[in-house]
Amino acid sequence: MSVLTIQERAIELESSFTPRLWRLLHDTPLLYDALLDRLQGLGLSSLDLRPDAGDGSVGGVGLGFWLLGGRTSVRIGLDSVRLRSTVVTADVVHCVDGVLAGILQASPALQLRSHAFSYSCHGHIEGTNASEFVGRFVPDTPVIDGFGNRLGAGVAFYFGEAPPIMSSTLTLEVSQTVPGGLFARIQMRVDGAVGSGTDIGELAEERVRSTMAAVGLEIP
Repeated sequence: MSVLTIQERAIELESSFTPRLWRLLHDTPLLYDALLDRLQGLGLSSLDLRPDAGDGSVGGVGLGFWLLGGRTSVRIGLDSVRLRSTVVTADVVHCVDGVLAGILQASPALQLRSHAFSYSCHGHIEGTNASEFVGRFVPDTPVIDGFGNRLGAGVAFYFGEAPPIMSSTLTLEVSQTVPGGLFARIQMRVDGAVGSGTDIGELAEERVRSTMAAVGLEIP
């Protein structure tokens, strides 16, 4: 097992719901109050809420704001809520819990359909470089006239259903931002029955660590 020392990382989560969140167009103060109530402890104020007309269409309307000192962005749309963060701590779990709870408080009839989760990172592998590491999975490289020497390779592995995970993907490539480093991304689509940030976070952490271990990597 080799240690992967991470230099950069990010998580993304898109939770879709049904029916649509019409509170974005009607009775919006109910949604604002619910979010402020649930996220006040994470620093959200009315000055942070930014309605977004999008492309001008009904489906493009949204509400955006930042949390955790600008390191976590949230955008709520009619069909889903998207969160992206460069903070990978329990605070992000609290953000997800607060956002989902606020939306459901404002519109109790909503049901979560699924969650699309992504964890990505760039880092150095102890004892080897990313090109050699990924090369274990790509033993043959085509020789192409007019191209230079091979600098690296990338692989993607696709996996089917394993409830509550509906599908998942592992991508390994040579990092474009960390010299000699590895870029890894784990994507999962999770059943909406996993309905809280706490549950999503526990599932994601376990699957990220087990996935990396399966290819011989340990995250400190």
